[in-house]
Amino acid sequence: SRQSYYAAISFVDEQIGRVLEALKKRGELENTLIIFTADHGDMMGDHHMWRKCKPYEGSANIPMILRWPKSLRIKAERGKIREELVELRDVLPTFLDAASLQKPEEMDGASMLDVLRDKPWREQLDLEHSRIYEPHNAWTCLTDGTHKYIYFTLTGEQQLFDLSADPHELIDLAKDPEQLALLAEW
Repeated sequence: SRQSYYAAISFVDEQIGRVLEALKKRGELENTLIIFTADHGDMMGDHHMWRKCKPYEGSANIPMILRWPKSLRIKAERGKIREELVELRDVLPTFLDAASLQKPEEMDGASMLDVLRDKPWREQLDLEHSRIYEPHNAWTCLTDGTHKYIYFTLTGEQQLFDLSADPHELIDLAKDPEQLALLAEW
């Protein structure tokens, strides 16, 4: 399964290269905002799970790649990995911003171009998933990029991970009596 998944990623990568080459050939690359992302990852056997819709990094931490055109006059350096918490709700506000259009007040998300402009950005991100596919898989989650708290809404089970020390989410701090204060904080 992993081999096939990685092969699919390689295929998509080749096709993106073709799109970039076509934009370059037409002289439009520096007039085009490109956002590459996905709606989910795949567990690929991590935690003995497959598929999507899980609160763990394999499913929830997806790529968000921006290539902004020079015409936007953003001074940030390209080719850098940023750690700010972004999400799919940020895609439309980003395109609106790039087009110099105002985001409606009631619209969720924020322009990711603000990250590149070094403007203040969110410190936490909430994730949620209703029951689907599996009768017990419904959860809500909160992360600040270094910790992740998960609450399973149907069972009341809680999990807490230190993503800095435990990026594979193998040590559930919610079960550690010495971490009760941290669990209560989250």
